[in-house]
Amino acid sequence: MFMTTRWTIVFQAAAEESGSGRPALSEIIQKYWRPLYFYARHRGLSAADAEDATQSFLAGFIEGKLLERADPARGRFRTFLLTAWKRYLIDLHRHTSRERRGGLVSTLSIDTEQGERDWLLSSSENTDPDRVFLAGWASQLVEETLRRLRAEYASSQRTTVFDTLCPYLSVPLNSDLYQEISTKMAVTAGACKVALHRLRQRFAQCLREVVEETVENPEDVEEELNELFQVLIENSILPGGSEV
Repeated sequence: MFMTTRWTIVFQAAAEESGSGRPALSEIIQKYWRPLYFYARHRGLSAADAEDATQSFLAGFIEGKLLERADPARGRFRTFLLTAWKRYLIDLHRHTSRERRGGLVSTLSIDTEQGERDWLLSSSENTDPDRVFLAGWASQLVEETLRRLRAEYASSQRTTVFDTLCPYLSVPLNSDLYQEISTKMAVTAGACKVALHRLRQRFAQCLREVVEETVENPEDVEEELNELFQVLIENSILPGGSEV
């Protein structure tokens, strides 16, 4: 989930001392590296160059260069970040320089191999780098929602229920499919319908909660959700398909 970050978290990251592990900064970078990587790949950078550029750009956060320029008056943080990223890539191309890899906080793990696989999937239909960037943002939000939801089910010993029903979150089911799934779960078809209905409801609630955490003003939640669902549908990001 390319996850939009509250400006309060941004300023918390800016205030963290370099020797503290900087958890807020690590959170920002973890949430944003994939969409930045997607954008760079779609702009024509090779996988290695995109990785180098993304890590070097994010290293600017660690050094405080970008955080010092962050301004809530400019609107959403992801909009500010994308603008800064575009400028960085222009400068990188202009100077034809290769930045070193590494430099990220030691607690951060970036799975660039998985990022490359995700980019290949997200870029199959998209021709606009900005849309690819948004697809990465939406994918990150859904990923975070599913992670929380699975943990919630696991806490009540219902992991199997979640894992069985999750692929059908956005799939319209007929009676035959319900019967097939209920057989796997060793429950009645009626119980299966109820369980899937509850999972879908909880997914929608949890997704809203994740989005609420990404905006500064509560009145922005609906607008953000509308944009998110549009991107989810356009890119078939939801488990099982694109219907919501």
